[in-house]
Amino acid sequence: MSNAGTVVLRLARQCLQQASTCRSFTRAHFDTLPVSISALPSLSRSHRTPPGVHQASQCIHRQRAFSQGTQRGFHETFAAYKLKSYESDKKPEKGLRFQKGELNSKEIVAIFGPKPPPVSFANRLLRVLHGRRHDGTLDLPLPDDVQSELHKYPYAFDDGLHWLRQVYPLDEDAAILARIEREEHALERDNPAELIQRGQDLGLYKGPQSGHYHAKLSDKEGDVFGVSELDRIRAENEAAAQREEEELQAQIDKRMAQVQTERSQALAERPEQGLEKADEFRPPNTFEKWVLKAQNRAQSKLTLDSPEITQRNLVRRLVPSFLLVSLLCGASYLYSQYWTRPKQSDRFFPDISLSFATIGTLVALNLAVFAAWRVPPMWTSLNKYFIITPALPYAFSMLGSLFSHQKFTHLLANMLTLVLFGLPLHEEVGRGTFVAIYLCSGLIGSFASLARHAVQRNWLTSSLGASGCTYGVVAANLYLHTDSTFSIMFLPPDLAEKFSFTGGTALAALTVYNLVRALGPVKRIDYVDHLGGIAVGIVAARWWKSNREKERSERKRQGSWWQTLSGSTK
Repeated sequence: MSNAGTVVLRLARQCLQQASTCRSFTRAHFDTLPVSISALPSLSRSHRTPPGVHQASQCIHRQRAFSQGTQRGFHETFAAYKLKSYESDKKPEKGLRFQKGELNSKEIVAIFGPKPPPVSFANRLLRVLHGRRHDGTLDLPLPDDVQSELHKYPYAFDDGLHWLRQVYPLDEDAAILARIEREEHALERDNPAELIQRGQDLGLYKGPQSGHYHAKLSDKEGDVFGVSELDRIRAENEAAAQREEEELQAQIDKRMAQVQTERSQALAERPEQGLEKADEFRPPNTFEKWVLKAQNRAQSKLTLDSPEITQRNLVRRLVPSFLLVSLLCGASYLYSQYWTRPKQSDRFFPDISLSFATIGTLVALNLAVFAAWRVPPMWTSLNKYFIITPALPYAFSMLGSLFSHQKFTHLLANMLTLVLFGLPLHEEVGRGTFVAIYLCSGLIGSFASLARHAVQRNWLTSSLGASGCTYGVVAANLYLHTDSTFSIMFLPPDLAEKFSFTGGTALAALTVYNLVRALGPVKRIDYVDHLGGIAVGIVAARWWKSNREKERSERKRQGSWWQTLSGSTK
């Protein structure tokens, strides 16, 4: 920006500073007046004004050339040559909305007097003026349609601007200073009011910084609007971060003191033969602090005496999960009924069998969640939706827990069982039925486990894993092959034949073992979940086997009828 332009704007700023003195005088007299619409007739030029208001209005008109309305013509100043002109994009200037809705005719009369402008024009004029106040560009010409209409209402400009200043305070001096900085920066030529209004139209911005329109002016230097809502949120976040750091440091200090005490006791009790080697004693490094912070964020701050836990009855704990389980099981049943084998050319991986693709996808999902447990920032979400906690259950955890494992041995056992028993079962019953058995076994087993813990009020426990799913797959496979012979893997042929058993025997032994263990006290292994999966697997296999026998008998009956009709014999 040229020096001449800067001088012109700084002179305008001095005028604003003088005018602000008069404006503060006006505000002092209006402090005793209500701001509601019912008191707005006193602001109209055609009504009687309180003492001091007329004088202040004259002071504003005398000091601010841009507030003279249509009594003086507008001329584009040399100082504004670097500003982006309004309506440069061939669209009408919208201004800046100062409240959620439009003003009605009664409110317009309260502002402009008994002979006000039309309601639509009055609202547009107020929006344009408010946008110019925000941009510090009240000295620039108004849009042509507004300028031409103002000749019919010579006091509309002053009345509207006066009302906006009283009802919607805004630091116009700071707006002009921001305009000067905008002109001196080559990359900032857009008018802020246009950007803010565009954000309001898109729903991304719902009002001034304070979050509401009647905002108190901020004490912050250069802040045009009221107290910033963003600053409030930032202050809350900074305070929360400070508290988190203090709690983390207190936790570290406590642990360090505990380790120091244990170390001192160990040194005092050392053998007479000499001093034993002490463990490494140091505060946590940056990475360990990051992990500890993520752990603290993931852990719930609730206790067993918290109202969220004590006031939650059995119905509120179980009904949401029951509804989700019912919905997913119903969807699985429909999938099993309407699934048809796709054409080989329509598949993503036509060279891979359907059974291998299905089992591989399930294994990949379990591996992905297992890897997520190794990422500390993920612990907060995983603790909510991928592990079942009877004290505060989330319905989605019924599904998420089926793919969640924290220990590699747990994951390996379930996935190995899924591969060994799932592949042959998938080949026999098809993808639709297999997926339905897998999901329904896990969902019903998880819900049975949750109901058991909720009834017994076992709040200090949790469960996760695909064990219910795999037990359902194993039970379905064994039920469909009750007379088949099974043997233990990796045994020599003679030993394998000696320790062989039928599918029915294995299924009965598996069911009895889990039933006995489930009737005992709660252990680290969720046997109720296993029993639920076994029950679903048996029922699903029986239902599929019965339907298959009906289909065979129907095909046989239709074949016999055709042979009789055609007269053919075997």
